[in-house]
Amino acid sequence: MPSSRSPSRERSRSPRRRPSSPAGHHSSRRRSSSPRRSSSHRSRASSAGPRRESRSPRRGSSRPPQPPSSVRGRDSDNNEDSHYKAAYLALAASNEINAQKKRKQGPGKTVSTQALGRGIRMLAALYGELSTIVTNAEAYLVKGRFPDDDDFDEFSVDLTDEQMEYLAEKRDCERNFFAYQQILRLVPGLDLKLQGEAETLIDFYGRLQKGANDSRSEDVGRVSKQLASWINADRDRPDVVIFDFTPAIVTQDGQTIRQHAQVLFEDRGSRGVEHDICGGLLSCIEHDWADERYAMFPSETPSLPLNESFYCRVFYENFQGDPDDVNKGFLRSRYMVKGFKVVFTGPASAKDEDFENLPPQKKLKTTTGSKGTRKPPCEIFHMDGKVTPRSIAYIAILVHFGLTNAAFWTNDYYGFSYPQMYNFIVDYFEAPREGTPQREHVDKLLSWWNKQIFPTHAASASSSRTAVSSMAKLRAQRAAA
Repeated sequence: MPSSRSPSRERSRSPRRRPSSPAGHHSSRRRSSSPRRSSSHRSRASSAGPRRESRSPRRGSSRPPQPPSSVRGRDSDNNEDSHYKAAYLALAASNEINAQKKRKQGPGKTVSTQALGRGIRMLAALYGELSTIVTNAEAYLVKGRFPDDDDFDEFSVDLTDEQMEYLAEKRDCERNFFAYQQILRLVPGLDLKLQGEAETLIDFYGRLQKGANDSRSEDVGRVSKQLASWINADRDRPDVVIFDFTPAIVTQDGQTIRQHAQVLFEDRGSRGVEHDICGGLLSCIEHDWADERYAMFPSETPSLPLNESFYCRVFYENFQGDPDDVNKGFLRSRYMVKGFKVVFTGPASAKDEDFENLPPQKKLKTTTGSKGTRKPPCEIFHMDGKVTPRSIAYIAILVHFGLTNAAFWTNDYYGFSYPQMYNFIVDYFEAPREGTPQREHVDKLLSWWNKQIFPTHAASASSSRTAVSSMAKLRAQRAAA
């Protein structure tokens, strides 16, 4: 019986029954004979396409995102296709950046050579080439160290010229050798590097030196900036106002209006001996800053001595010292304490002027913060709650230099030799022998510094005394029982 279906219906289904027909023939007959099916197919494809293309690669995924098929299959001249490509590339770049950050924060993070050198100027040697320090120290070891059982004291007034020359040579070698020991501690693996090739070692020294000098430059800027704010805030304090001789203004009514020295700014151009307060702090305790001759220094009286000694007022408690007792209050300046906190424990810890015995403040971690808290240098360099003599000498130089109007870092200014000043303060702590009055004095001074900077640490004087007292009380009660 002949079929009732029309020829057109049979032709529309023919591609299913005849798969072997030519592809071009199939596509032409399918387009011409099945318009309704073809349109529905296109509508489904157009509705499904954007949903597939809107799926973006997940952020933070370790698997690299794959571009959607719609992006791969379209013409590059299509504006919509370009938009999808740009979005895909931006997201892929974002995922790569996040992956790099995670890799940097991982346990395998390494410290650069320059970063290893950042503590050298702070804790080992403020001056000198690192290669020279190491070479001289190793030659000193080969030659043999000076004996520690010399029968004369460096601070004795009865020393002969020969003994003083011997002690000067010994101190120079011992000072350099201690710097060498600190560099070995701060730069792990340096002893192995010293056994390598000369070219590699020279490059290594260069990167260490750059890191050390860059760190010093940053600290000079921090301390100089903070000094301006401290002096501006203290200009009415009794221990600061005594240096200010700015003439008062007398009105027509006979009233006297108090005037202050020029306000200090972050740059050092307005500082120096021309500024009353800065000049008074820079002056030595042997000179009276109230002397009218200093008001004209250095323009009209350039020969007037300012640098007779390193006992500068800025290093003293309340900025006043006794020439007949130079030890009294020396290196107990509040500006030095604040400068130490700015450099070693963080600027926030130096803001509490009247609460210097509080522990260094730390920024609390929050869940919304984008950056974590960076460790202060005292933790990075493992100071273990102890203020070292060389860290005090480092801060002393930075504070003194911050009061000058020097345009750049220099070794000599106003006749002060900063390398000699640094060595003097280092030797002030390290040279005295055990059992001498000077040794007892500097031990107390270091305990005072520990209390100011690390009051809650077990190494501080206050904490140690509390522990000893508590243990003594416990022993007494057990013995009574």
